[in-house]
Amino acid sequence: MSASSKVSLVVPALALLLGVPAAARAAGPPSPPAASAAPAPAGPKRNIAGPGDYAIRQKIMELFDRDAELGKEPFHLILVNGGAIFSGEIKNCAARKRALSIAATTRGVIHVTDDMTVRRADVPDAELAKAASAILGDAAEGLALKDLDAKVEDGVLTLHGTVQDATARSRAEDFAGTVMGITRISNQLVPAGAPAGTDDASLARAVVAFLSDFHQFSFGGEMTVRANQGVVTLKGRVALYMARQQAAVVASLVKGVSRVDNLLKVDPSFPGGRMASFQVER
Repeated sequence: MSASSKVSLVVPALALLLGVPAAARAAGPPSPPAASAAPAPAGPKRNIAGPGDYAIRQKIMELFDRDAELGKEPFHLILVNGGAIFSGEIKNCAARKRALSIAATTRGVIHVTDDMTVRRADVPDAELAKAASAILGDAAEGLALKDLDAKVEDGVLTLHGTVQDATARSRAEDFAGTVMGITRISNQLVPAGAPAGTDDASLARAVVAFLSDFHQFSFGGEMTVRANQGVVTLKGRVALYMARQQAAVVASLVKGVSRVDNLLKVDPSFPGGRMASFQVER
């Protein structure tokens, strides 16, 4: 049995709020009386509480256990009434994004909060930018990445340029996130085929068309889109928290959108797969 599966449920309200570790890892065989047993190494503290979160707990734990890197990371996870709250330290931005994505694509999770931190490396920002540029340069052909501009300031990497689509945009962030010492990534990459709107009506139609493209948005949902002076409002429901977040990202990539108000509701009862309905709000 893995370390993560040995975490027991935290029931008291105080422990629930504070995220108190539920149990220590199981010890090995007993040592002879004369010898002191070496303490077992601490595993990731992933405390989950709330009677409605048992099934969600099992799904997330199993997925973490299948990931060789995440299984060794000392981050914390508390799950309360469908809300996943991450905290603690994690090795790099790629591992952080992967952990968040696992929770966000688990049915029943309705919100994800990221309070994790990535340790700042004792490396000049210019060297971090150079490393990220080299990794993305090697992957450029597969991403259709052009005009890359990668800059790092105080550990934060900002990416500019164009990529093939929203999927390539996300993959580029995954590649750059493997650079140790980069603490956060501001992804300003834009899909080359992103549409544009010149007024509210054309802007709303462009957002609907972009969301309807499987290469940009691969989740199901029932959504209406409204544009008002460049501000796009998304309403409706989706099955996964990841779908809610990704819909807002895709909408924001449409040229002419100044802001996205995301009013989408996460409804775990909504059918999975690519069952989708997108329309302009009348």
